[in-house]
Amino acid sequence: MTRLAIALASLVLGATSIASSARQVADGVASIRSADHFVVEYSGQEQTLEAAVRAVGGRIDRVHAGVGLAKIGGLSDEQAAVLAAMRGVRSVTRDVIVRWLPRPQHLVQGRTALPAGTAPQGHDPTGAFFFPIQWNMHVIGADAAWNAGFLSRPSVRVAVLDTGIDPFHIDLVGLVDAGSSVAFTPSDNPAGPPWGDDHFHGTHIAGTIVTNGIGTSGVAPHTTLIAVKVLDRFETGTFADVIAGIIHAADVQVDVINMSLGVGFPKNLPGAGRLVGALNRAVNYASAKGVLVVSAGGNDATDLTYIGNITAVPCESGAGICVSSTGPTDQLASYSNFGRAINLAGPGGDFIVTGNFATSTVLAPCSSLSLVLPPCQANGFYLFLQGTSMATAHVSGAAALLDSQHGGSLNGGQLKSRLQQTADDLGGPGADPFFGHGRVNVLDAVMP
Repeated sequence: MTRLAIALASLVLGATSIASSARQVADGVASIRSADHFVVEYSGQEQTLEAAVRAVGGRIDRVHAGVGLAKIGGLSDEQAAVLAAMRGVRSVTRDVIVRWLPRPQHLVQGRTALPAGTAPQGHDPTGAFFFPIQWNMHVIGADAAWNAGFLSRPSVRVAVLDTGIDPFHIDLVGLVDAGSSVAFTPSDNPAGPPWGDDHFHGTHIAGTIVTNGIGTSGVAPHTTLIAVKVLDRFETGTFADVIAGIIHAADVQVDVINMSLGVGFPKNLPGAGRLVGALNRAVNYASAKGVLVVSAGGNDATDLTYIGNITAVPCESGAGICVSSTGPTDQLASYSNFGRAINLAGPGGDFIVTGNFATSTVLAPCSSLSLVLPPCQANGFYLFLQGTSMATAHVSGAAALLDSQHGGSLNGGQLKSRLQQTADDLGGPGADPFFGHGRVNVLDAVMP
C-alpha cells in the first residue's frame, strides 16, 4: 500500500458526521441580531461628521471617506435619530451581526494529515502529496496550465475576506503578506496574529487559491495572500466589518477579493435596504479600483431569482462575480444555489455523487489555530469540505493565474470577461441560471 493510500485510509477515523441532507437550508437568517454600533452614510467633509458625532455623544470607530460611510459607536437609538437629522448625515442604521457561513457540520466531510517526515516536492505543484486525489484541479485544467508553464506571480495579490488565514501551516508559510493583513474581528487564539484563523474556513479557502505544493496544490502557485479577518470563530460578522474588509483590500491594491461567504438577507428587516446599499457601494468601490470581487452563491439549493423577500449578499452586490458549485462529474452540486445572479461555476464538491468524500469533495489545508476543530491544531492537517465557498476560491485562483500572465495589468472587468468567455458551457447554449457562463476553465483562460 502506498503512503498516500495509508494516509487516506487513516482519515476515516477523523471524519465528521455528514449533514443529514445536502439541501439543508442555511440558518444564517435566523441568527441575525442587533449590533452595538451604527453604519452611517454621510456627505461632505469628514470633519463635519466628526463634529456631529461628538455633539450627540458618540464615537467614530471607522471612517471610509472614499465611499462616504462610517462605523459609529456609543449611541442609543435616540441619539442615533438625532444624528440622522444633522447636516451632512444621510442615514444612520443600526448594524446587525450575521452568520455568513454554514455551520461546520454542513461543510466538513473528513480530515487527514501528512505522514510524518513528508518533504517538500520542489516547485512542481503536481508533486504535492495529496495531488493525485485533487480531482478539482484536474477538472478545471489547472494542472494542464501548470504543465504548460503558466504559473502565478507573487506580485499578484488575492485578499481572502473570511475567518482569517493560518500563516504557520506548512502549505501556507511565506505566502501571506502580514503587513497588508488585518483583523476587523480579531482572533480568539493568542497563539497567532490577530488575523489568524481561529475557525478553519478561511485557511481552506486560502489553500485552494495557493499553497506551497507540499500536501495539496492551489490553483495559482506563487500568488500572494492577504488575510482580511471579518468573521469570528462562530461564523458571524457585521456588515460594517465586511464593508471595511472590502475597502481595506482595495486600498492595499489587491487584484482579487475572494468572499466565500454570504447570507440570504430579509429585505423587510429595518434598515436592510441601507445596509445592503452600503455593501454594494463597497463592492463597486473595489471594482472601480480595478479589483475583481468574487462571491459565493450560497448552499441552500435555492433559485435566487425567485426568493421574494430575500436578497443574497454579497452574491447580488455590485459588479463582481457570483459563483455556483459543481461536483466531480460537472453537474450542479445538490446544495448549490442558482438563478440569474450566477456568473460562473467552479468545483465545490458534492458528497452524494460518489458517497466517498476523498473523491467528491475539496481537499485543502486546515488551520492549526482552529478553536473549532481541535484535531487540526497540529500542523499538516487537511480538510475535505464542500460548498460554493470552495467553488468561489477556484474562480479567484483562476483570476489570479490569468492576471499573472499579463503582469498583473488586467482590471476586474477584463478578468471577469475572459473567465466567462473561456468557461466550459455545461448547461444550455450561452449563459444559464445554473452555471452562468459555464464552469471555469483555467487552461483556456490563460492560453494566449
